[in-house]
Amino acid sequence: MNNKKIENIEPQSSASCSSYLEPVGKSYESKEPKVSDKPNKIEMPSRMAMAKNLSKSLINTAKTAVTGGKVIASTNLASQRMSICKACPWFVAKGQRCSKCGCVVPLKVYFEEEQCPIKKW
Repeated sequence: MNNKKIENIEPQSSASCSSYLEPVGKSYESKEPKVSDKPNKIEMPSRMAMAKNLSKSLINTAKTAVTGGKVIASTNLASQRMSICKACPWFVAKGQRCSKCGCVVPLKVYFEEEQCPIKKW
């Protein structure tokens, strides 16, 4: 039997996983989309949550328009935003939707004041 002593062994860092976790109290919540029992099916937010998100968006856009702010983003900015969304795990290609907020991404990217729900843009 080999009795060599193993020294300087440290646990591997979880830094590679830390970008997917955010602190919520004392526990952690995954930033990855919820996946239902059916493979490859990502759950969208509830209709109530999507209605709330849409209402906030419409109110913010209306406030911007009334105060004379810029409402429509440039084509270049919208294109950059769309590229970011397409690379995101929350993006659902079928329907071009964000499964985090439920928005229709090709529309949302054109509104200047809109923001990504996970702050990617």
